[in-house]
Amino acid sequence: MTQVEMLQLIQTLATPWLDKLMILLSFIGDEEFYIATVPMIYYAVSKRVGIRLAIVLACSMFVNAWLKFFFATPRPIGVEGIRSLYTSSATGMSFPSGHSQGSATYWGYLACVVKKGWFVVLAGLLILSIMFSRLYLGVHWPIDVVGGLVFGGLFVSGMVWADGRFVSKLGHSVKLILGMLLPLVLLAFYHQTDGMKLVGFLLGGWIGYVMESKQVGMELPKSWAKRVVPTVVGLVLVFAVRWVLKAALPENGVMDLLRYAFVGFTATMLIPALFVKLKWYPGKPRI
Repeated sequence: MTQVEMLQLIQTLATPWLDKLMILLSFIGDEEFYIATVPMIYYAVSKRVGIRLAIVLACSMFVNAWLKFFFATPRPIGVEGIRSLYTSSATGMSFPSGHSQGSATYWGYLACVVKKGWFVVLAGLLILSIMFSRLYLGVHWPIDVVGGLVFGGLFVSGMVWADGRFVSKLGHSVKLILGMLLPLVLLAFYHQTDGMKLVGFLLGGWIGYVMESKQVGMELPKSWAKRVVPTVVGLVLVFAVRWVLKAALPENGVMDLLRYAFVGFTATMLIPALFVKLKWYPGKPRI
């Protein structure tokens, strides 16, 4: 069976309500979903998990963008006999699927952290559902979603291994230097628009996190109720800064890097500092 025939077979299931469900599932793999939920985890659940999730996801999606550029595989959009929906989510080339790789990285890493049977099953179902949605919507080939799953799994495995072996044992200065060098090394290999954005976020987010840990030391309140309002405020501020900078700065490589660097720095340094200043969250005691 060819890939075209596989897509056509899947699309025989098409119904109006299933169209809406598949678009919803696909949205869970969109950039907007990650921008909303990663800070939510950082401010409401765990700083440590939030920053590591942000790093592994950004690195995974950087490599995904490079692989798309390298392989330059056309999408099934426009191929006779294939219906394509939600094409606004299908920018760039086809292999490997960014939605599949992103979801495998995001949910795969969280499953490794939570280590609960029910969550592992839920994460697996979400990853497979998002993969299937890309095929149902006719915006990826089967090989694309399989490739995304494999690369996402490799990044999760690498992050868990590195964190357990040496990252958590590094000193403040070493972490700061590595956080600046790694994005610049990545930039040497791929500096298209998507790469600039992700490198900028890595730079700003990691530098902000290391600085905040040393200077502010924000801690999450023991009461979950006390985390709700600050988390909502934090999310609003992240999206507001992103929107303002997008409107104020031209969309080109260098400006994209600066824009996302400031968004990352705002999320991991400025907003936690604000929370501590307002006494919403406890911080590092002043000496």
